[in-house]
Amino acid sequence: MPYIPTIRDYKPFYIEAERDSSAWDTTTYGMVAQTQPFPGVMEVKELYKNDWKDEHGDDEYVPYSMKLKSFDYTIKFFVKTLATVGSSPIEKLNEQYNGFMDKLLHGEFSIWDSWQERGYRKVRLSKVSIEERDVTDESAWMLFSVTMKVNDPATQVYYSNNHILASS
Repeated sequence: MPYIPTIRDYKPFYIEAERDSSAWDTTTYGMVAQTQPFPGVMEVKELYKNDWKDEHGDDEYVPYSMKLKSFDYTIKFFVKTLATVGSSPIEKLNEQYNGFMDKLLHGEFSIWDSWQERGYRKVRLSKVSIEERDVTDESAWMLFSVTMKVNDPATQVYYSNNHILASS
């Protein structure tokens, strides 16, 4: 059982891959989402246009419904482990971290942030950066950032019955 720090009113961060039978909370691997800043700005894709040299301005094709660009989304996670009989804290930290990364490395997934009550589907891992780490005989902890690429910024999702579902 991973060590989970007691955080008053902590709202879980869920991830669900297509191969998962249900969404799982990142605390399954002892990971606590420290910062969860969802992007406040959506950006539309470039429109088709032609800049005729003998006319003023340019001609743009403006569709009935504009399409959004994909974007990167970064979350900071914190994990801490304690020493137990037969297992050092760094061994446990590496085991939990590797298990978490293994889940994220298997293709696309959906995410749901209970704090923001918002999520996305068609998300993939983009980059991981270990920012701080400390190891003693009694404990080990690490702070790291996970950058994900959101390939479907438009579809609304919701969390229900332990699943992240797309709105119809």
